Amino acid sequence: MSKRKVPGIVKIAMLAFLLYAAVTIVSLRSQIADKQAEFDSLSLRVQEYEEANEALRQEMQSGISEEDISELARNELSYAEPGERVFVDTSGR
Repeated sequence: MSKRKVPGIVKIAMLAFLLYAAVTIVSLRSQIADKQAEFDSLSLRVQEYEEANEALRQEMQSGISEEDISELARNELSYAEPGERVFVDTSGR
């Protein structure tokens, strides 16, 4: 058997390729970790939205009470009960 000598340029090219592959793998692992964290965060948000939707769905099925209507009118529309006085703090504190 005869041993062939590998030219120096081929060795350098192989070393450069291996270095490039190693850097690429490390970079891709970092990107995968970032995307996994983003996915976990989005999955949590989806779960929270699904729970909120289910609560709203149950609320819609059970109907809305007079108390709920009164609370919405007071908080969202600034309504008051007949004969009731509402004082608004305009001092800005």
